[in-house]
This record gives sequence, structure tokens and C-alpha cells, in this order.
Amino acid sequence: MKATFLSLVVAAAIVAGCAPGATSGGPSVATADRTRYANPDLLIETDQLAARLQQPGVRILDLRGKEKYQAGHIPGAVLFDTSLLKDPVDKLYAPSPANVAKIMGEHGISNETQVIAYDDQGGLWAARLWWVLDYYGHTKAQIVNGGWNKWTKENRPTDTSVPTVTPATFTPKLNEGVVCALDYLQSATSRSDVVIVDARTAAEYNGTDVRAARGGHVPNAVNIDWQRNVTNDDVKVWKPAAELRQMYESAGVTPNKEVITYCQTAVRAAHTLFTLRLLGYKDVRNYDGSWAEYGNRTDTPIAR
Repeated sequence: MKATFLSLVVAAAIVAGCAPGATSGGPSVATADRTRYANPDLLIETDQLAARLQQPGVRILDLRGKEKYQAGHIPGAVLFDTSLLKDPVDKLYAPSPANVAKIMGEHGISNETQVIAYDDQGGLWAARLWWVLDYYGHTKAQIVNGGWNKWTKENRPTDTSVPTVTPATFTPKLNEGVVCALDYLQSATSRSDVVIVDARTAAEYNGTDVRAARGGHVPNAVNIDWQRNVTNDDVKVWKPAAELRQMYESAGVTPNKEVITYCQTAVRAAHTLFTLRLLGYKDVRNYDGSWAEYGNRTDTPIAR
């Protein structure tokens, strides 16, 4: 009996050591669980990116900010200013089709370009970029799991040179199924087939941290802080699929319902939307105006 038990332990250790993405150090649990995501290719692991650095047709985007980019970045990466992810005039919503065409074209992104985005905040800004691209019909985009933090912790190569970008033609193709406006959100608050997810902190949700004219949350919204999507460490990779599913489904956020996400400016909400798509949720919308719009109006009902 003892020999049999020992054999099972050894076998389990061997399997664990050979699991995809398993390493001898650093957070790799999300990598190991990669095949259990419904849409694992929305993420790209650092070892996969390392093998694609010189591959044509790929555009790597760094969303950490100019100073950090200039100090060092992933080889071949191009700086992307996160302010471009909101319309310069109507700052509540995504940039217009004309602006998106200009922005992406200037970054060398065509409709056929494989976009790989990273940041150092657990994919927060990379997810906003991914969502804007998805909104405009560009589905060839991935987020680096663990981003800059994981890349440097693994001592992978970095660079300070700025690559030359050849302008490209990007033609927006509006995907209205991934966004919602205020009137759509309000009509959904009483629907049993819709669940609204507030991706802000508990303090914002409860109205003790007020970042608009009024504090609180959309009636019937459930609060799941976006930070719970990633590991609570210095790398911040996405949590295992099973853990994420349990977290969302236990709050009533189930795949059979339409989901609307929001936060303060629809950046954290984009991260939540990305996470749900990673898990296979098909009908998820981002309320792009988010609390910056909702909480600054006087005619919107608020719960606390």
C-alpha cells in the first residue's frame, strides 16, 4: 500500500512538472491552466511572445507610459499612449471610427496585423486597447499574460531603441454588440436575463469613495473588483479558469445571461469583459460612459 501511494505521489509530481507553462519559479498557475480557458488564445504567454519577436505581421504595443518605455521595453514594441483610447472631444466614449482609423494606421496596424499588447498593471490598459480593437472589428489581438512584470522577472531581453513604424491602413468595422450606452443600461437594470457587473472597488460601489458628483452604484449591479481577475502578487497573471468561473457564477454572472460591465471610465470594465470572454461568455457589453457619466447626472437612480 505504501509503495502504491508513493508511486502515485511521484507520478503526480511528474505530471505537475510537465504541465504546460510549469516552471521552477515565478507565478505560472494561470499559464498551467491555459488550456482550460474557453478562449486561451486571447492571451499570449511570455515564452510564446519571445518566439515571435521578429515575426512579420506582428505589432507589439507598450501601454506603460513614455518614461517607462524610454527606460526599456520589449524588443520591437511601439509606445501606445493610453489617452488615445477615449475620444478627444467626448471623453466618455471610445474614439470615433475616423480617429481609430488614424490612430491604428499611424501605429502600423492594418486589419490583418496581429496586435500584442502589454502593460505593467495586470493587463488593465492592454484590455482597454483590446476592447477598442474588438469594438471596431479587429479580432487579431492578444494580451501578454503578466505583461512587463513577468517578462522582466524572467530576465527576458529588453531594448531602448525605437522601431521605425510604416503607416498602415486600418478600416473600422463597427461591432455594436460589445458596447452599451446609458439608455440600454437603464433598460437592463430590471431584466432577469441581464446581470450588471460593477468592476470598481467595494468603496466606490458602496458610495464611500466618491469619484463623481454622486457616489453609489447602478441598481441591481453586483460588485466584482477587476483586480480579483488576476493574481495578488508582483506579476499579476490571470487566475485559473476554474477559480474565475466560480467567482463570477457564485455572484450570478452566468454564461446564459447577457452581461454589462462598467467602472469609472470603462477601463477596468474592459478588463472584466476581456476576462469573461476568456472564459467563453459570448454576450458581454461594456457601458463605455460608466460612472463618469452615470454618477455625474442628476436623473439616474443610484443604489448604495
